[in-house]
Amino acid sequence: MGRLVEIGRLGSPYALAGGLKFRGEEVILHLERVYIEGQGFRAIRDVFRAGSDWVVQLLGVTSREMAEALVGLRVYALEEELPPLEEGRFYYFRLIGLPVYVGEALLGRVVDVLDTGAQDVLVVEGEGPRLRDRAPRLIPLQAPYVRVEEGSVWVEPIEGLLD
Repeated sequence: MGRLVEIGRLGSPYALAGGLKFRGEEVILHLERVYIEGQGFRAIRDVFRAGSDWVVQLLGVTSREMAEALVGLRVYALEEELPPLEEGRFYYFRLIGLPVYVGEALLGRVVDVLDTGAQDVLVVEGEGPRLRDRAPRLIPLQAPYVRVEEGSVWVEPIEGLLD
């Protein structure tokens, strides 16, 4: 089996036929199956929009009671089953561990990507001999001065970004 990548969580039950609200990546729209934490693989019967929520229906989950047993569980996909992305886009889990450079100097490594609502933010754990050097830094990912290429993240050294 390949590497499992977390793509979201199951939320509250939806209606009476076993649907569950889904909080996570829209990549679920392109998958035939997912791995449910502690439950194994489940085929996806349907995914649809209900207001502002995504609802997923899993094969074999046919009642509200069955759905209630899955609330809060993490949802994973096999990395090799993820659909390809258009050029210039990337899956955030692939950013974890990448070195981050400011100019030519190594700042640290990406340890997380936060969804802040307005934009996604890289959490970079610094490297260096002093405690201050190792403090986590937050860098807006969509900023024009940030680029991801060749297995690294490059940040143009702009005033005030890392103060």
